[in-house]
Amino acid sequence: MKIIVIGISFIITILWSNEVTAKVNQESIIKGTKIELTLKAIGKNIEFPDIKSIGNYNIEGTSNMSSSSIKIINGNTKREISQKRILSFTPDKNMTIPSFEIKVDGQNLTTKPINITVNKVNSYIPTGTEKFTLQITSYKKEVFVGEPFLVSIDFSELKSVDLMDFRSQQPNFKGCIAKEIKDEQTFKKGQYIVHRFNYILTPTIEQNLTIEPIIAKVAERSQARDNFFGSIFDKPKWSQIISNSLNINIKASPSQSDLIGDFKLTQQIDNNKVKANKPVNITINISGEGNLEDFDSLNYEIDGVTIYSDDAKITTQLRENRLISNYTKKFVFISDNNFTIPNKSFSVFNFKNNQMYNMNIDSYDINVQGSSIQQNKVLVHKNSITSSNSTVSTINPTTNKNISNGKSPKIWMLLLSFITGIIVTLITLKFNQIKKFRFKSNPYKHSEALKILYPHINSNKDVEEMVRNLYAKKNGNKDIKIDKKKLKELLHIYL
Repeated sequence: MKIIVIGISFIITILWSNEVTAKVNQESIIKGTKIELTLKAIGKNIEFPDIKSIGNYNIEGTSNMSSSSIKIINGNTKREISQKRILSFTPDKNMTIPSFEIKVDGQNLTTKPINITVNKVNSYIPTGTEKFTLQITSYKKEVFVGEPFLVSIDFSELKSVDLMDFRSQQPNFKGCIAKEIKDEQTFKKGQYIVHRFNYILTPTIEQNLTIEPIIAKVAERSQARDNFFGSIFDKPKWSQIISNSLNINIKASPSQSDLIGDFKLTQQIDNNKVKANKPVNITINISGEGNLEDFDSLNYEIDGVTIYSDDAKITTQLRENRLISNYTKKFVFISDNNFTIPNKSFSVFNFKNNQMYNMNIDSYDINVQGSSIQQNKVLVHKNSITSSNSTVSTINPTTNKNISNGKSPKIWMLLLSFITGIIVTLITLKFNQIKKFRFKSNPYKHSEALKILYPHINSNKDVEEMVRNLYAKKNGNKDIKIDKKKLKELLHIYL
């Protein structure tokens, strides 16, 4: 009887004890297949470790699941909380998933290690009789680091086959920045219908790149009969296909450069002679074969000059298996004095002829008419003339005659001249105040607001949005509406 009681107690202890486990969806995989590791813990308070990588492989995805249940054991009720953390990664060789420590209700528990076997996939060369094929191709077998090249994945199906579903692994392009061209190409080739998926690869390191074979599952439509109702329904008939592998030699470029490709640069300036505070517009365009999406080195800083620029507009397109890029960026320069837009130079490595060359943007001397320096000179000249005229007006011929005759002017004449001088001075001062008020810059004008807010574009998202709207409005975009209340609030901060 004692032994039975001990046995029951042991079973209850096991059932009530905290538990942690580690499982994978498959322990033996084909190279390139993703592994899903599930960590499970049961208890009230559970703390999973922060796992960024497993072995030499980064975690590609993480998800969490939680559930609770009530168990009744020998009349005793216990609420059980179960939590799962699913981690995915893609190993390329045999490895051991280590044990992980999970804290459950204050107790540190450890999972068991798991051995993973990675099997190499042999490339498949189609014979021309298959219902489905999968092929990886590239028009270049040797490229430089930074030189973009096209890789195509062709899934072919016989015209006579009724395709129901197609599921493929994502190709693994190690050491390359990959960009998928979204538009799938479909065309007929002999007895096959070909679905082409294109990727632009830009290698980042020198290496012998091997694109491993891709595995895909294909469902052919078949029919089955429902034994209960006797009706016929569609049923997928699954099969597996494997692509070939592909080798590309990635070479280091002879020297460092700002850009890699075959590019041409054009520049356009609307005017090099403007009035004070009027804009000078320059448009820079770079186009040719190569990748320009990461090019962001074109900027200007000139003391005393307000400079506006939008984000560069970059477009890419495939043209006869080549990546053609176009880069356009516009600048606006505003100043009240003469200034010089400096020249710019960028180095380019041309992968077509293995030569380096420079792309140059010219410098421009901008002549600002009516600049503040010229205005100051004119004002000084006018002041000297005014002073001379007032001397002539106060020492008139009559006064000179009286002085030369040795006669003193009468008192009432002196008093009248004094009063007249005061009146003239007051009128002049008042006129200057009115003129100053009348010609003072209005900050709520779009052009003035743009100059005030632009230096603070990086300090506030509202300022950045307002500057872009003002600039778009200035360039003739009639769809933009300026929030006057918001503009007034922003100007109040920075005035």
